[in-house]
Amino acid sequence: MDREEVFSFLNNMYKNILIDMNVDEISNYFIDDYVQVTDGVKSDLEEFKKHLFTLKNIVKTISISPFYDLLFDEKSNVATLRYIVHVEKRNGECGDVEVIALFELNNSKIVRCNELTTPLDSGSGLEDIGRVSS
Repeated sequence: MDREEVFSFLNNMYKNILIDMNVDEISNYFIDDYVQVTDGVKSDLEEFKKHLFTLKNIVKTISISPFYDLLFDEKSNVATLRYIVHVEKRNGECGDVEVIALFELNNSKIVRCNELTTPLDSGSGLEDIGRVSS
């Protein structure tokens, strides 16, 4: 994949998986042995799915800014993104979270994601939104 293909792939993944929360689409984007580390907390694919189901239950809406930074190293197949997620929870809490994510790709699928999240609004109740799970 080149930079433009990766940009399109990741945009589609975020729309289908995070914004639309279409868990049935996960196999189109992630390998079975997928590993995610968010704010130091490691998850496998099943734990990632639980995270999405939890988000479905507690979040009213999620939107994502355009990617502010997208760096892609074709040799290592690693993409680095920075963007803002706007979250409105069902309990009325809302705010923005900055995300910096590194994606390792192989054969047009995500192998691993390391991400750091930082709530931009103090007291928004979003401190653990990137790793919340039931």
